[in-house]
Amino acid sequence: MKKIIVISVFLFLGLSIKAFSQTVYTSPKGEKYHTADCRLSGEAAPVKLADAKKAGKGACDICKPNELGKARLNQCTGKTKEGARCKRMTANKDKKCYQHQGK
Repeated sequence: MKKIIVISVFLFLGLSIKAFSQTVYTSPKGEKYHTADCRLSGEAAPVKLADAKKAGKGACDICKPNELGKARLNQCTGKTKEGARCKRMTANKDKKCYQHQGK
């Protein structure tokens, strides 16, 4: 029984650390943080989720970065105008970011 409690505590701590090490995107003047493929992220810079929360920023209502941490991210399979693979990350089942969906 003692082993189960110890394992549970370590598992909980590990998952909570992973959640706060999630990378989100925000701009210095913005009030929200976003995922990499959010259409509202614009020229936002990557920051750790914990740092964005410390700065008083809230989660975007469109891309829902708090829920995205539970999903598996994949690199977009779309191509840029230059023919290179898109660098955005997405959790969509079709493995395409918002910009390449429907193309």
